[in-house]
Amino acid sequence: MERNNFNNLIALAKNNNAEFLALFSEIYPDFVASLKKINPKIRSSELEFCAMTFLNFSTKNIAQYTFVTVRAVQVRKNRLRKKLNIASDIDFNNWMRDQIQRNPLVEQEQTPVEIT
Repeated sequence: MERNNFNNLIALAKNNNAEFLALFSEIYPDFVASLKKINPKIRSSELEFCAMTFLNFSTKNIAQYTFVTVRAVQVRKNRLRKKLNIASDIDFNNWMRDQIQRNPLVEQEQTPVEIT
């Protein structure tokens, strides 16, 4: 079931579907909370962008899926760096993935669950 949710999430992202952020928030609730804790005024469109980088989509893929230019994605990334206080020498995608690893609730969820 988790794999199916993840595949649906990727499909929603690739189709620029409005339900992408809702499903992403359901699968990774601590990620969104972490970003909102850093900047409570972060917009849902910015959260969606951060979610795509968390999923390790390339700049080119994000541009393609959101129907904007590669340059527009680069500008957005730089603006989010400033908004979230991410140093320029830190990889943006890695920083996004690190947000979920810093949250202890996620570590608890990663414990193997026995499937019956």
